[in-house]
Amino acid sequence: ELMAIVELPPRQPALDLAMQLDQFCADVDIQIGINVISQGHVFQGTKLRALAEAAGMSLDLDGRFVRFDDEGNPLYLLTNMEATAFSADAMKSLSTHGITFLLDVPRLAHGERVFNQMIEQARRFAESLHGVLVDDNRQPLPDSALDPIRRQVTQYQAAMASRNIPAGGPLALRLFS
Repeated sequence: ELMAIVELPPRQPALDLAMQLDQFCADVDIQIGINVISQGHVFQGTKLRALAEAAGMSLDLDGRFVRFDDEGNPLYLLTNMEATAFSADAMKSLSTHGITFLLDVPRLAHGERVFNQMIEQARRFAESLHGVLVDDNRQPLPDSALDPIRRQVTQYQAAMASRNIPAGGPLALRLFS
C-alpha cells in the first residue's frame, strides 16, 4: 500500500551483540552487603530509626532506609537482616539481631567513594549499637578484608566505563533496573 521496502540489518550479529551485552551486565551486576549483628542483645527499632535519620537516611515504601545523594539518587540501603521489613509504625516495637548495608555497584557513580561512606556509616552503627561488622557468612570483617572489595568495586566500574556504560549513568540505570 505504501510502496516501501523494509531493509533490516542482519539478525545474527545483532543477537550476538545482545548476548555479549547481557553476559557483560551479568558479570558486573553485583551488590555489596555489609552486616552489623548484635553481640547477645537485640537492636531496638527506635534506636535504628534514630541512627538512620541522623545519618540522613529516609524510610522508603519497600521497608528500607535509603541514603540519597544531592540529586536524589540512591547511594546505599539499610535493611533488616531478619524477614520483617522496616516500617514507620513498627519501628517502635521492632527488635532485630542484625542489619545490612547494601550498595548496588552498577547503579551509582563514584563507587569507591560511596563504598567508603557506607563502611564508615556501618562502623558508626556498630559502635552505637554495640554490634560487630560481619560478612555474609557472619564472620568478623576486619579492615584488611575491605581492601579487596574496594578494588573490586573500582574494577567493575572501570570495566563498565570501558564499555561506554558509566556506572550510575542513564544507560546503566536502564540496564540495571
